[in-house]
Amino acid sequence: MSQVYLIKPLEKKSIVYHVEMFRENPDGSISSFTIDETYRWGQGFVEGDLDCNLPWEGDKVAYARTDCGWGCEFDDSCSVEWEFSDDIDEMEQQELKELYYEGGAGWLFDGEHDWQEEDTAVHVIAPYQVSLCNEITGEVIEENVKLKTRPDPSNSWPFPN
Repeated sequence: MSQVYLIKPLEKKSIVYHVEMFRENPDGSISSFTIDETYRWGQGFVEGDLDCNLPWEGDKVAYARTDCGWGCEFDDSCSVEWEFSDDIDEMEQQELKELYYEGGAGWLFDGEHDWQEEDTAVHVIAPYQVSLCNEITGEVIEENVKLKTRPDPSNSWPFPN
C-alpha cells in the first residue's frame, strides 16, 4: 500500500508555492528568478517511506514536494513575490511577470522559452497538521502524526570535536 504524509496549514495564507528557474545565456552566464506565491489554502505531501523529510517538532516551516500525493489544491492566490538575478533588466522582469500571471505554472513548465526548472517545493507555514494517508484512496491512516523531536546537537551527527 502506497502511503503519503499530508501536511495542511491550520491558518489561512500559510502555504507557499516556491519555484526557482534558470537559463544559460549565450555568453555562458546563468540568469535566474524565484517565485514565491502564497495561497489562502492548500496542502503538501511527503512520501510515506521518507519520514526523514518530515519537519521536526516545532519547525516553523514544513517543506513538501510538488510531485507527490494527489495534488496541492492551491486555492485563492493572495501574494506573489519575485526575486531576479542582477542581469535581468526591468523590462524583462515585467515581461516574465506578465507571462506568469497569464499562464501560471503551465507557462513555466510548458511554455516556449529558454527557462529551466531548478527547484519547486511547497512551503507550509506553522501551525500545520501532518497525517499519514493512503496515496490511492486518500483515506487517513493516522491523523495528527507525532513529529520527532530535534536531536540535541551535542550528541548527533556531525559530532563535535
